[in-house]
Amino acid sequence: MRNQWVLVEQLNRDESGLLAIGSETFAGASVRKNLDALGRDLLLEPLRAAAQVPRPTDCEVTHRNGTRYRIIVDPILSPLTGTLVACLALYAEAGDVVARRPKVGATEWRIAADGGIETAWNDDLHEIYELPRTGPSPVAGMNEWISRFVAPEDRARMKVTIDASISSANTRRYLVPYRIVTARGMAVPTVKNLQACGRVIPGVEPGTKWLRAITREVSEVPACPVTPEFGDYESSSLLRAAFDLVIDRVLMAVDTACWQTFMVSDNWGRFGLERARDGYLEPVVHPGDYQLFQAIVALPVPARRAVVRFLHADGRYRPYTVTASTGRCGAAPAEAPNGAPERYVVVKLTPE
Repeated sequence: MRNQWVLVEQLNRDESGLLAIGSETFAGASVRKNLDALGRDLLLEPLRAAAQVPRPTDCEVTHRNGTRYRIIVDPILSPLTGTLVACLALYAEAGDVVARRPKVGATEWRIAADGGIETAWNDDLHEIYELPRTGPSPVAGMNEWISRFVAPEDRARMKVTIDASISSANTRRYLVPYRIVTARGMAVPTVKNLQACGRVIPGVEPGTKWLRAITREVSEVPACPVTPEFGDYESSSLLRAAFDLVIDRVLMAVDTACWQTFMVSDNWGRFGLERARDGYLEPVVHPGDYQLFQAIVALPVPARRAVVRFLHADGRYRPYTVTASTGRCGAAPAEAPNGAPERYVVVKLTPE
């Protein structure tokens, strides 16, 4: 452990969790049990102190073994409220060159009672995404972030994971691996493997919630989710594969709670369809057809269909036959297990 950075999640004051020692990854494990004996002697007390009063520590101490060590503890704060979300800690022999500090991104969302989101990123997260800081956050909301940066094969899992966490607001830790694509427009875009660890906490104001998360780069994306109760890794990957195979029609995944699309097939642009800004569908559907479109998607039985006009990049509307499915449709309207209407629907657009 000597001269290796330790990352401890502090998103819940009553339940910290170990996420990394050097390049080794943990899923919120016990800090005490996984530190070596020297690490327990040197780091546990400074980490406890930082959890109580989050201020940086950089000092030297002489251990009972007679060796002098440098101890560094770097609290990571959320960008909106300055709440402690994680700590980086390291010990090394005094005089040694300290290992390079890893980038740990922090994001914080204030979710209002009406569903509106105020979001902010810290400097490390901007650097992980290779973006200059031009304001609190480079995106206005979740769907813009997912559609702009998250790799296509991981969008469904990320969307469902975060929506489930916000809906439950049960303060449970979620850990979700995903890929981002940076350097878009360059000859060779960069793909990074990341892991997000977050929690949703009820706010003081009625109906408000806070989502706080930390993000770091990892060597690889695991083959299965760390928190399967928040999403399904395999089904989301298979959904992306099905989208990629579509040639003669367009597919999109729609969140009917906000009428936004969070994933479209690659041929959306090749058909000439106007991009749905931030995923919102109302601006790209003809005003005279929007209620019809909602009716078909809200009752996603594949046998139902309607012709709906969609806006193209040239400013013209063109007709498409719209059908919708949740994958569990039968003769009756599809419902989620709790009896509520399905939230996520796959919609097929077939040109007339």
